[in-house]
Amino acid sequence: MHRTIKLLLAAAGVTASVAGVAVAATTPSVSTGKATAIHDNTAVLNGTINPNGNPSFYTFQWGLTNAYGVTSKLHSVKSGTKPVAVKLTASSLIPGTVYHYRLGAFSKGGGSVGSDRTFKTAGNPPPAVATGPASALGTNAATLTGIVNPNNQATTWYFQYGATTAYGFSTTPLSLPAAKFVLPVSAQLTLLQSGATFHYRLVAVHSNSVQYGSDATFVTHPSPRPKPRVLAKTTPGRDRHRPFTYTSSGRVTTSRSLPTSVQCTGKITVKFFNGKRRVGLSVVPLGADCKFSAQTTFRHLPTRNKKVHRVGLSVRISFGGNSYLAGANARAEGVTAG
Repeated sequence: MHRTIKLLLAAAGVTASVAGVAVAATTPSVSTGKATAIHDNTAVLNGTINPNGNPSFYTFQWGLTNAYGVTSKLHSVKSGTKPVAVKLTASSLIPGTVYHYRLGAFSKGGGSVGSDRTFKTAGNPPPAVATGPASALGTNAATLTGIVNPNNQATTWYFQYGATTAYGFSTTPLSLPAAKFVLPVSAQLTLLQSGATFHYRLVAVHSNSVQYGSDATFVTHPSPRPKPRVLAKTTPGRDRHRPFTYTSSGRVTTSRSLPTSVQCTGKITVKFFNGKRRVGLSVVPLGADCKFSAQTTFRHLPTRNKKVHRVGLSVRISFGGNSYLAGANARAEGVTAG
């Protein structure tokens, strides 16, 4: 409908630069009037049209900006040469919110639009909500968090959650006082399936409006934690010159279908041994793609025997685990320095 009106007005030669001005003697003259009977969710939009001798059609447009967005159905006005009062009730409005609106009309003689005007609906604005992160995650439990600004009206809030964005479950609704500032809220979930992904969002309700926070997800801890494989390789196999530098790289893999966002966390420890004596240590975080790379450098030959010019080292690489994966070790390697 909005596109149809724009095309009709454009065909009649109407642009924003001639708003409120008839472009020809037979073009209807339009004036956007004052909004009346303003309530929380409705308002009456008024205006006048002079058909200038031709049967005419009119429509109201309204929205949160002067781009509008909502266009009413077409209504007709009989031919005549005197101003005719017209009105329309805009509904499904947001309380406590400023709206733009205007009146437009056209006939076979052309078209014109009235000037932009504004009104503010009655009542308090809807509550402002933001879904926060899930915390205190366990195998069968989680705590959902968020914030609510009641916008000076008593507000009910709750969380929706479930296996998909259809949710299906809700926490017990609780109330907040008519505050004008942000208040933190939280709810604990229990008896959840372990090792499963859940969607959730925060919902806040006034008596006449509902606001939804964005969708978020969390994953409960699996029980037992699956043990991954640690695939690693240290290069070069032999470094003949000081400083002796080795790069240990690889990745952590698991057959369990867990999101990388939760399984690719934790630390990788790289240890170098000369016999039973540890001579080198590097600790690096596991990357977001479950890959890692650690560099270990020896400024001197890692041995206490100064007569030795070459020494064999064993490399032991381990993954410390996290809440979703158990710890695991890579296959031991051997490298040579000198």
